[in-house]
Amino acid sequence: MGMRPPTTAPGQHLGFHDRLQALRQDSSSGSSILSNSPTPPLPAIAENWEVHSAHSVFSDSASSCGSDTFTDMNSPLPPLDSLDNFPRSAPELAEIKQLPIDPLEGFSRDPYDEETATTREIFAPTSALSRSSSYPDPTSAFLSPSGSGGSPYDFSVPAFSEYTTRESRRGLLDHFCNVLSHLIVFKEEAGNPFRQMVLPMAQKSPPLLNAIYAISSAHLEHRGLHVEERALDLHSKALQGLAGLIAHKDEGNRDEVLAVIILLLYYEVVRSGSSTVLHSHLRGALSIMRERRGKRSPTSAFLERAFRYFDVASALSFGSSPMSGTILAPTAQDFNTMPDRSAMAAVDTLFGLVADLWPLIHRLASLVEVKRNLEKQEIASPGHEKANNMRTDFDTNTSSIELALHQWIPKIPAVVVATENLSDDSRLQSILNNAEAHRQAGFVFLYRNLLSQPRSSPKVQTSAKQALQTCLRVVIFSGPMAALVWPLFTAACEAVEDNDRNVARTVFRHLETRQGMNNIVTAWEVCEEIWRRSDAGQGEVEWRDVAQEMGREVIFG
Repeated sequence: MGMRPPTTAPGQHLGFHDRLQALRQDSSSGSSILSNSPTPPLPAIAENWEVHSAHSVFSDSASSCGSDTFTDMNSPLPPLDSLDNFPRSAPELAEIKQLPIDPLEGFSRDPYDEETATTREIFAPTSALSRSSSYPDPTSAFLSPSGSGGSPYDFSVPAFSEYTTRESRRGLLDHFCNVLSHLIVFKEEAGNPFRQMVLPMAQKSPPLLNAIYAISSAHLEHRGLHVEERALDLHSKALQGLAGLIAHKDEGNRDEVLAVIILLLYYEVVRSGSSTVLHSHLRGALSIMRERRGKRSPTSAFLERAFRYFDVASALSFGSSPMSGTILAPTAQDFNTMPDRSAMAAVDTLFGLVADLWPLIHRLASLVEVKRNLEKQEIASPGHEKANNMRTDFDTNTSSIELALHQWIPKIPAVVVATENLSDDSRLQSILNNAEAHRQAGFVFLYRNLLSQPRSSPKVQTSAKQALQTCLRVVIFSGPMAALVWPLFTAACEAVEDNDRNVARTVFRHLETRQGMNNIVTAWEVCEEIWRRSDAGQGEVEWRDVAQEMGREVIFG
């Protein structure tokens, strides 16, 4: 029986290394102190592992699936103009080399693994922490942003005092700006749009400000930190304010309404909330976007792209078609960034390197409803011309999507200036692997959900293994982990071997530690239950049925 995912109880949040060490100490007895359930002993982990270049990441040979040594965590990127020559044929299942259970032992501790106090009062008088990482410590909320390292009471003018006079709420704004906004984007070279576009609007918008308070409070509550105002209360205030905005909507406040809705969607992700609420928010956002008459501002364009992400992600979560249908189906032109010779210029703030892959994922999600209607028609009128035509169209669509997935590679400029900053190199490698994980998860979704191939199918297992290994490399390179839940969960549900399941557990563990959102814990728990039922001989269990029986809803985001 596999290890159960640890839930972060109030007042307790163990870093990964602490939990792994505790698990190893107890593994000899065949049980886990994290879960009170049997778990196989973990073997000793080598300290050095082979780094995979961007070329090996995207080659479909056995060499892309892992090795026994890491020689250099900061190996430079190869010339990326060679991406066009990558082989795209699917490997045989036997060629997929197994990765060890946890290839992360021996690396320097991630800033997110730092041991934290069990409870913390908002704006507690403690020294600010200096940080060298580009990613903030989620446990360092409410520390002074001052570079002096002094007490937060040293401000002559308190930070965010123009937004609120309440100290606890200024702490929530600080957490949103210095922690949360970093976790939900892929790059910030040109600034963080949540701070540059959304936050200024909140200064004159109480509903938007309450939405920011709510998501920050929910994130802190999940980590077991004490917050003066409950997330549910702040969320209720944001909903009441949103209702007022919608009742008096005009062309001038559409961006404000859309921003509130987008933040409330993020709130549902952090809380692992309700599909009903998500659908309601998405319908409201779609209505606002369709009624827009004037020219779109940069803020409008950003918020609409955020909607497009959530529209497809929620469709994948609940087995429905994207609400945008063909009206707002994104195209590659929607995500083009400014021309630049650097590789990071190709990275989209919200989508990473999957911006031009997202239309394919949109098509995959849309075909779920098509398949459902086709099966109904074939049962009602077997052999009828309408059913035959629907089957032909469906087969044509799935075949074209499969071909497009095989041919897709990240759109990185052919001429790339080599990155001198080694941390940027690792960051780009992480984003590249995130994109490849989405591609492989697309194959798994196609074969399992649309073509109904069995879990044991070589096509399913090959893609699932490669998706899990690319998710693992996202963790190894310590880059952004935004949007990783869908590819990880989609592949992990199909894992049948202990090695693959332990790779999934490793990624889940690090992902939850880094992001600190309840939807990750929920996805992990559902995954463990699927494995348990599969091992118990319950056959091809469908993850949505399992989640429903558990009283859970898995939300991707």
